[in-house]
Amino acid sequence: MIETLRQVASNVWIFPRDEDPNRVQPNVGIIVAGKHTVLVDAGNSPRHARRIMIALDDIQAPAVSYVIYTHSHWDHVFGAMVFGASAIGHELCRKQLTETAAKPWSHAHIQEEIIRAPHRESQFRAIARAVEDWRNFRIVLPEIVLAQTLRLYLDGTTIEIEHVGGQHAPDSVIVRLPESRTLFLGDCYYPPPMHLRNTEDTLDFSMIRSLLDDGIDTYVDAHGDPIDREGFTRLAENGA
Repeated sequence: MIETLRQVASNVWIFPRDEDPNRVQPNVGIIVAGKHTVLVDAGNSPRHARRIMIALDDIQAPAVSYVIYTHSHWDHVFGAMVFGASAIGHELCRKQLTETAAKPWSHAHIQEEIIRAPHRESQFRAIARAVEDWRNFRIVLPEIVLAQTLRLYLDGTTIEIEHVGGQHAPDSVIVRLPESRTLFLGDCYYPPPMHLRNTEDTLDFSMIRSLLDDGIDTYVDAHGDPIDREGFTRLAENGA
């Protein structure tokens, strides 16, 4: 019995988020397209990614061909090294991850960052909990970079990637699966990250309304449960 995956369409699953917000473990999308598996985000750590790999074996998924980064925040990319696959991301994502990869990641570095930027302590504590061992750790930079849109055709499956930006991360992209009528959203309409957030910041309801699509039945963001079209419409109306 497969307990870890949740199927959201005929060839689409998620490895569900951890409901404990302190773990900062987002949903990871799994798209099986013929001889290919494509992931939407890579997990928050190599440990998280290895759990995803076990789940892929459970459904006898093909090897991972591509990992699509919805944006460059650590909890979406730090697991990528495990998959041995090409990464896809926005040009701003590659720029940001190039800077992130240049840092001397270790537990000592995290302690130094907490001292240097105490307002980000909760973020760095979460990273330390997620990544137990920094030996051989590396950040996988996007090999395939988009400026606005990119479309993949893999064994009869269309995967459309579109840059939407937003207040949470300027490099945010969404991933649309027209045949499966599914849309992966990452964190695109979330408020800014906690260390940049003001008390008046809310979800970006303007963006949510722009994402309403008659061709989509299931909306998947990174830190919530999948939402059907009716539920997503209600969410859009809450900000009207």
